[in-house]
Amino acid sequence: MNAVLKVVAGLSVLALMMSCGSSSFEKKGDSAYNLAQKLQGDQKRTHLKTAYMMYDKAIKSNPNKISPKLRNRYIEMTLIRASMVLNEGAAHMEAIPLFLADIKKFMTPEVSSDLKQQHALLLSQMADSSLVKDKFDEALSTIDEAIAAASDPSPLKSKKQEITKRIAQDNYDMADMEYQNGKQSKDAEDYVKAEFYALSALYFDSTHQDAKKLLATLRKENRGTYSAYLKVIDPIPDSSVFKKINKWDILLAMPTMEKRGGNIAAVVDIYNNSWNPLRLKANHFQLVDVNGKTYPGKASRIDPEILDQEHEAKLKLTFSAPKADIQKLIYKNGDHYSEKLFR
Repeated sequence: MNAVLKVVAGLSVLALMMSCGSSSFEKKGDSAYNLAQKLQGDQKRTHLKTAYMMYDKAIKSNPNKISPKLRNRYIEMTLIRASMVLNEGAAHMEAIPLFLADIKKFMTPEVSSDLKQQHALLLSQMADSSLVKDKFDEALSTIDEAIAAASDPSPLKSKKQEITKRIAQDNYDMADMEYQNGKQSKDAEDYVKAEFYALSALYFDSTHQDAKKLLATLRKENRGTYSAYLKVIDPIPDSSVFKKINKWDILLAMPTMEKRGGNIAAVVDIYNNSWNPLRLKANHFQLVDVNGKTYPGKASRIDPEILDQEHEAKLKLTFSAPKADIQKLIYKNGDHYSEKLFR
């Protein structure tokens, strides 16, 4: 029993020491915080930094017992430190995610609405930094975080809408420019570039009617051409967006398609940029009509039967003639899947 009492007493003393330490750090933080309010320039910055460091020690030395005042002061000082680093663009930019992680960890409903809004505005400012670097996906994701964090999300929702509309329009303008170039030059690569930018416009704004119309036109033009975006888009504007649009590692094209009685006779081009050789069978290829009905390929023999990586083949296939307009050509073989849209 005495041993148990000693352990309990020891733990109590330790808890008291931690509590006293936390209280001491908070008091030092309060002193630096109050003094900072009376100062300007570098002196103010120094005391704000001291306040942040003391509150950080106070809150982390006893994280299960944090007063509302300490929590608010800590969030406030962390926001100030993060804003300083962001505004100065200093060599310590890698610290910002750490500041934000701490804010997220210690943010609770009892934190003041003003500080929640300041947190959201900091995230919005970070989104602006991403936009300057053409990291559009990252910027919009950060604005979504800001909207979720804000006590008043309405201005941030408006900001997101304006940004997405502008980015979509910029991409549509690029698509239209490349399309006009293609009409003059008759260069298939211009049409592929235009297709990529039209898809980018719709990625950001799926309601963009001009982009929809242009994309439908381009898909008809590009039926016989690989949509090889990696070949024609240089430099890549946003790697995150590019990966989502350039999603097929097997490229397809159908340069010729002729109706013969109840069948479609077609030449199908295929390029294998996947992770292993492909076994080719006629029924791996299917036409899909606008109603979703599929029409598997038919052939007595496929040549080649195996398509190595980074190789292409030109195949002669026959399909039953679809009852409705053709929507796309697909290749499906186990885990391998790709498609080529015609409209």
